[in-house]
Amino acid sequence: MIRNGILIFHIITSILACLVTLVIVFRAIVGLTKKADVTGLDVRLPLWVTVLLYIQLALGTALFVFYMVDYTHGEIDLLKRTELRSRFWAVEHFILMVFTLVVSHIGWIFARQSKQSVIIYKKNLLYFGVACAMIMVSMAMNVIRHAV
Repeated sequence: MIRNGILIFHIITSILACLVTLVIVFRAIVGLTKKADVTGLDVRLPLWVTVLLYIQLALGTALFVFYMVDYTHGEIDLLKRTELRSRFWAVEHFILMVFTLVVSHIGWIFARQSKQSVIIYKKNLLYFGVACAMIMVSMAMNVIRHAV
């Protein structure tokens, strides 16, 4: 029951992080094409994505621990053991999301320290575009894993 609640909250934060990174990327593209000045939202949104990714890390770590406890106690059946061999979500998903968090955090720091709007938009586009792509790949792989 606790695990299901953690999983649902993890999925919700993942979707929110993906949506907010999409907004950051969209605002960066619009800001670069219109040569607009940076607003407070362009500075706060990257912080919110980074916070959401930290929450995801904590929740994902809890889910990983639950899974490993079940696995070591033999509570995972043969079908699940074959899924473990592909182990995208168990190892690669974790590593991918940690890397996403690192990219997001670096992007937030670099953009926050910049003074020119063009540079902030470029950094937001680069770092949060990469983070958004990694979140989408991760979400797609989990959907494929559960659908097949």
